Amino acid sequence: MATQGPKPYVKLASTLVLLGMGLFTLEQYGLSRMEEPGHPLHLDGNLLSLLVIAPLLLVAVGTIVFVVGRMRRL
Repeated sequence: MATQGPKPYVKLASTLVLLGMGLFTLEQYGLSRMEEPGHPLHLDGNLLSLLVIAPLLLVAVGTIVFVVGRMRRL
């Protein structure tokens, strides 16, 4: 009998959460580099809002996919 891998909804949910966490880490690195002296870089407010909202949204969607997939028992 062949071994079964993770269910598709688990793969999708983990991918979304990992992508969101990666974007969050990248955002934190970029913001810490901007605060260093000698790096006068200013970003538009809309871009900063997108940098904050996108990782949170990806993690939330990944969580919802996992919960709904678990409830449906795919």
